[in-house]
Order: sequence, then structure tokens, then C-alpha cells
Amino acid sequence: MRTMIRRSLNLSIALLLAVSSVGAQGRGASIDVTRQTRTALAHGDLAAARRLAETTTADDASRAVALALVDMFQGKDAEARERLTPFADRLPLGDASLELGLLDIRTGRVAEGRRRLDPMANVRNFPGPDDYFRLARAATGIREFLLANDAYQRTADVRRADIQTAWGDIQLERHGPADAVTSYRQALQIDPAWVPAYVGLARALSDDARPESKAALAKATELAPEHPDVALATAEMQLEGEDAAAASAALDTLSRVKPNSVEEAAFRAAIAYKQGGTAAAESAVARVTALNPSSPLGFRLAGEQAARQYRFDDAAALAKKAVAIDAGDPLSQFDLGLYLTRTGDEAAARTALLASWDLDKSSAVTKNLLTVLDHLDTFDVVPHNEFIFKFAKDESAVLRTYALPLADEAYRQFSERYGIKPVGPILVEVFPIHDDFAVRTLGLPGLVGALGACFGRVVSMDSPKARPPGEFSWQATMWHEIGHVFSLQASDYRVPRWLTEGISVYEEYRRQPAWGRELALEYARALSEGKNFGVKKLPQAFKRPESLSLAYFEASLVVEDLVAQNGEAGLRTLLRAYADGATDADAFVKAFGRNIDEVEASFKTFVDKRYGALAEAMRVPKPEVAADDVPGLRARAQASPGNYVSQMALAVALLKNDDLDGAKAPLERAANLAPQAQGDSSPRALLGQIAETQKDPDRARREYRALLTYDHTNVNVARKVATLAAAAGAADEETAALKLVSDLDPFDAGVHGKLGGRLLAKNDAAGALLEFQASIALGAPNPAEAHSDVAEALIKLGRPAEARREALLALQAAPTFSRAQDLLLKAEGK
Repeated sequence: MRTMIRRSLNLSIALLLAVSSVGAQGRGASIDVTRQTRTALAHGDLAAARRLAETTTADDASRAVALALVDMFQGKDAEARERLTPFADRLPLGDASLELGLLDIRTGRVAEGRRRLDPMANVRNFPGPDDYFRLARAATGIREFLLANDAYQRTADVRRADIQTAWGDIQLERHGPADAVTSYRQALQIDPAWVPAYVGLARALSDDARPESKAALAKATELAPEHPDVALATAEMQLEGEDAAAASAALDTLSRVKPNSVEEAAFRAAIAYKQGGTAAAESAVARVTALNPSSPLGFRLAGEQAARQYRFDDAAALAKKAVAIDAGDPLSQFDLGLYLTRTGDEAAARTALLASWDLDKSSAVTKNLLTVLDHLDTFDVVPHNEFIFKFAKDESAVLRTYALPLADEAYRQFSERYGIKPVGPILVEVFPIHDDFAVRTLGLPGLVGALGACFGRVVSMDSPKARPPGEFSWQATMWHEIGHVFSLQASDYRVPRWLTEGISVYEEYRRQPAWGRELALEYARALSEGKNFGVKKLPQAFKRPESLSLAYFEASLVVEDLVAQNGEAGLRTLLRAYADGATDADAFVKAFGRNIDEVEASFKTFVDKRYGALAEAMRVPKPEVAADDVPGLRARAQASPGNYVSQMALAVALLKNDDLDGAKAPLERAANLAPQAQGDSSPRALLGQIAETQKDPDRARREYRALLTYDHTNVNVARKVATLAAAAGAADEETAALKLVSDLDPFDAGVHGKLGGRLLAKNDAAGALLEFQASIALGAPNPAEAHSDVAEALIKLGRPAEARREALLALQAAPTFSRAQDLLLKAEGK
């Protein structure tokens, strides 16, 4: 899973265009000319702004500020400084001094800038919103973010697009995109032509609402195609979309309309990293340093690009260089801390995050990450072979019983399959609270949908307690994320997202055929409507939240077809091609000698063969029939016996009329048409419920067992099967059902001892041992019996010394327990 922390620029152009009061410079015409000039610039009308500034009848100081704003908009900072300096010296609390102070800081004259802004931040006389706004801007310039936010709070109800946009900028920069969106939208309600607000909105929405983000940027481009903010945001969005050429073109536009900006140079460094790695980025940062020796932005953006490519070691190294330039920049310190968490160096990450927090106590994301690191300090640390696991203390004894052997199995299989021993150790952190996992992953709670994340050699994931039993398989999640470790490292972190996710979902399916196939019916329905993606469209599908789930599924099918056509060696060759820098089109040719059109054609054949019949069954039936029109539904079902939807609609209507016997036939047809159907409303589940109602436990067991073939997370049905199988004396079925319950809900204390006994009776001593150990970890009600069970399993495994220890523990609990005495003698060879 990939989602990147939102990022904004230092002292964005929009902030520099904000309105401030004239203070000691007077009122009337002076207010009009500065505000009007700023408004014209915010609308992208440079000619009008220049005309207003040049023809104003306002006082000289106001005219100088207006002309300086026009100069800075065009990148003419030297000219702006020359205009502002005499009036800033004369009026140290006026607008000229504010603009010059911000300009000084932006161009590397930090001491001079602070000297001008510090007195403004100390002013406490606020007759109106302009004065609060001046305070907010000055406080932002000297990194007093809490003070700036307090000042903006005082202007929350002021109907000024400039104020609301500037507040949005600071919120976005402090990792608060939701609050920023509110401010930008308020600005646009006040002035629908305020370009910086559209730009800010595009940035704030780019992670979670990409269509709206694109629409906002398109509107800004329509209003002011030559606006520097528009060019810069376009470059940013194109780079995030992995189109370096388009990003470079946008920066060319920025260079033309506003030459020699630090932001342009910094984004060139990010592109340089994408195209040539760390050495290229460092070379490009030289231009940033030449423009502003105190700016860490070049290394920050290059580090962001490295992180976007999952090269977190590079990202951390670049962030360290940013900190070396400006240790007082909370964003650079935050970046370093974030990237170090993703390399697994949590001690160093804490140091950087604490430094960021000391510099900026307004950042909720920084606080969240520090809190999660505090929680992790309470976890059990379990080194194991190539892994280091971290479990919550009250879960550790149980989870390690299952997680460690599963991880070993994954490592063995994937090492052989992908031909690598990944750089490690592989850190796996298992969180009992989903929001802790979300913060560990993204810095914010509320992450929806994701169960695990991999950063190359760090895995974070939900534990079984993070969600109600039956919502997911934590073992499938861990298998999936460890799969990412191998595909990422085998490709030198260049594998595209669609492929690494496709490989991991395919690997789930390969280990357990029900894993990774939960969306079979939904995919077949999309296929029936021509809404699947195909190989060419998969990369874009992964960029749209609404299509993400099906994109995962279809990507796994692409991988399955590639392996079927070219074998495991072909998949390794494909990953190596990406490691060498190939694009999708080049990689297929290098790996398989086939172009993307040929791969697409092969995949279409594969999908039609695998899912064509199911797609036909899932088509929306014609004609439409009301849900309670039983005769109409019956006629439609009889006319289309191969249509799953028609059969289910009839069955549901009959069940609502309590016609259980009548519902059986359409349910059976539906079950045969789509055996992959899952959930309590699926054909097999409903047939099982009917059988239970009609006192037919054998059929109920049979239907539920068939349901579990695909519905592998349905823990409640697994418990039913175990109960029904036990009553029928069907030992193998009971064992299989208990095993599924144990996998899905390892904290169900009652299942482990029972399952262990079943496995021991089948001479599966290793499997029995795991269950007996889990039973003890959960506090077995009969410790003597539980330790005796462990001892018996250990004896069968040929581990007498350990068996002796367990037998003695059993006798401590019950000194006269004859079974424990017998086992002790066996362990001692007597």
C-alpha cells in the first residue's frame, strides 16, 4: 500500500500575495492600491496590477509596496528590495517592512528578515483584521506557527479571500489538508476568481480526491495560465503523477514568468533524483543553494521524490542534508523522522521528530508519530531469523506462535521464487489499534480500507484485535506485505505499484486459493459491463480511489497470466527489467520479447477463459422486474437460467414470502453459477440457513462447508461447521473448521485446545504444538492438562528436554496428575 504524506512549499507564492494593513502608512487610497494590486495579481492580471501600482495617487510608501508586489510576482526580487528598503527603514511596523522581511527570509537573508519581522510579531494592538493578518504573516515568517494560527483564528469570519487563502496555506504546510480545504473553499465563495485558492485546493485534495484536485487546477489554469502558482502546482502534480517530462515543461513556464525562483530550482532537483538518483539530485541542488544558501527545499523535495519511489534510505540521507542546511526547519526535521521510521531506525526517528515538535508544536502529524513510537516502546520485541517482530504485550505470546513460522515459510518461498535475499532485518509491527497502524503508516488516524503497509523492509499491519473477527485474515495480510519486501527489493524499488500489488495479491492466492479472490463476483460484473482495465489502463486505475479494489484484483490476474505464460523465471526477469530502469512497455519486451499490445491480447484471452462464464452470469438481467413481483421474477429466472442475478432475485423474493422450499432451486442454480459468492446473503449461506430451519444438519453442514471454500474470513460460519461436524462425528471437517477459526480469531481461547487434540490424533504434532502453546498463552482453564498436551506433542516431535520441562509445569499445577507423571517418565526415557 502506498500513500504519501501531504507536502506544501515553504512560504508559498500565494502567501506572499496576501493583504496586510498599511499600519502607520495611512488609510483610504493606500489601502485601496495595495489591496487592488494584490487582487489583480491573485486573478492573474499582471497588466492591471502594474497599471494600478504605477498610476496610483496613494502615498509613496503604498505605491512602493504595490510596485514591489508586481516585481516579486515576476521574480524581480532585487528590484523589489530596492523599492521597499527606504520605506521599511522609515516605517519599521509598516507593510514595506513586512514585505521586505518576508523577502529577506525567502532569499536567504534570514537574520535581516527576522530583525524586521520580530517587532511585528510582538505588536499586540489589533484594531482590525489587517492588523491580525500582518501579525499572522510576520509570525509565519519567523516560524511562530501557533501564534500565526491564533491570529488567523481571529479572522476566521472575515470575508476576505486573501486572508482565508493564506490561512489555508499555513494549514496545508502543517499537514492539515482537511482544514486547508475549508479555508480555500471559503475564499472561493468570497471571490470565485481567486487563483491561489484554486491552487491550494488542488494541492490539498491531491491525495484523497484526485478528480476534484484536477478540476481545481484546471480552473486555476483557465483563469490564469501564466500565473506562477499555477505553473508550480502543475509541475508538482505532474511529478506526483510520474510524468517528469510534463513536470519539466511546467517548470519551463514558471522559469519564463518568474525566473530564478527557489521553488523551481527545488523541483528540478526532485526531477533530477527521479531521473538520475542521489548524485543527480545533489548536483541540481547547487542551483537552489546559489539562489538561497539557507533553503533546505531542494534536498527536501529530492527526498520526497526518493520516498515516493520507496527509496527510504536515500530519502533519509537527503533529509539529513536538508537538516544540515537548516536545523531550525521543522519540516526538514519531520521529513527526516518520517523517513527513518520507514527504514526501521525508530530511535533516530524519535530524535528528529522531537526536534520537529520542539520547533513547531502545531503539527498534529508529528505528535501522532511520536505517540505511536511511545506505544511501540511498550511492545514485545521478538527477533527471529531474518525478522524482528513487535507485538503488543498482551498479544505477543499468541501471535508469535503463528506469525513466526508463517514468516519463515514466506521468506523461504519468496527467496526461491524471486532469487534474492532481501536487505534486512525485516521489521514487522503488529498493531491492536487500527488508528495506531494508520498513524504509523500515514501520520494520521482514520485510514480506511488498508490492513497493512510495506516500506521496503518495514511492515506495519493490523492485528486480529484491530478489527472484529471475520473482517479480514491477518495471516493473508502478513503474507501479502512480506511479498512486497521481495518485489520491491528485487526491482531495486522501481517496480510500478500495479505490479507490486498484483504480485502480492497473486502470492496470497498461490498460498491459499481463497485468499486474494474476495472480489471475484464484483470483477465479473465489471467485466460484463466492459469496465475492467486491461494491462494498459491498470496504472491509471491505481490512481483512482474508486477503482482501487478492482485494480488490485485485476493486477493479480495479470501476474497470474504472466507466470502461466513465462514461468517464475519470467517474473524475475520482469522485475530485473524494472530495476534497470525500464518502463512498462520496455519491461515487457525485455522480459518476454513481447510488446504491451501482445501482453494485453494474451491477458484478454486469459480473463475470458477464467471469468467469461461468470461475467455472463453476473450481467444485469432484462427486463427489470420489481423486487416483490414473484410471477415476473419467476418468469425471468426461467427464461435466463444462466443468470445469477435473476436466480438470486427470485430466491430472495420467495424467502420473504416464507417459501423456503421454492427458494431452494434458484439458490442452487445461483450457487452453481457463482460458487465464489460470499457473505450471509450468498446462495450457500441461504441454503445453509434453510437447512438449519428445516432441521437438516447434514445439508446445513455441507452448504456451509462449500461456502467456506471461498468465504475464508467467515469465522461465524466456520464455528457453525465445527459444531455441526462434531455432532455428526465428522472429525476431519471439524478439524478443518477449527483450524479456520484459530487462524481468523487466535484469541478465541476455547478453540486451541480442542484443535490441538484433533491435530495430535492425526499425528500432526507440530500443528498440535502451536495450538497447545496458544491455549496456554491465553490462560488455559486447566493448566495441568494444557502443559501435558504440550509435553505430549514435544515427545512426538523428538524434543524430550522441552517435554520434561512442560511435564514438570503440569505437575506443579497438579502434583498427583497421573498423565503428567507418565509423560515425565517418557520424556526421561523410562
